[in-house]
Amino acid sequence: MAVRIAEFRFLDGFRSELASAPEDVRAAVKDILRRARSNPEAGALRFHSLKGYGKPTIYKFDVFSNKSWQVSFELDGATAVLMRVCTHKDMNRRPR
Repeated sequence: MAVRIAEFRFLDGFRSELASAPEDVRAAVKDILRRARSNPEAGALRFHSLKGYGKPTIYKFDVFSNKSWQVSFELDGATAVLMRVCTHKDMNRRPR
């Protein structure tokens, strides 16, 4: 499946979590979102879907290579609806 992201929509929960995240996480998320527009499936972004959550499909980017922080989103056409930015542990508990 070729994924295309033309724009982002930020849910309030995402904005709140991003604002309270450490500065290095905020900077890395901004970089990931910038790079995701040109090639969301680039290996460095570690783009993947989550299984077991039904439709619509939930996708994730790993913020860091150690997977300590992640961004979850759903696709609405070419719009990525950003839902959460949180630790891997919190994402496993509640990705939406």
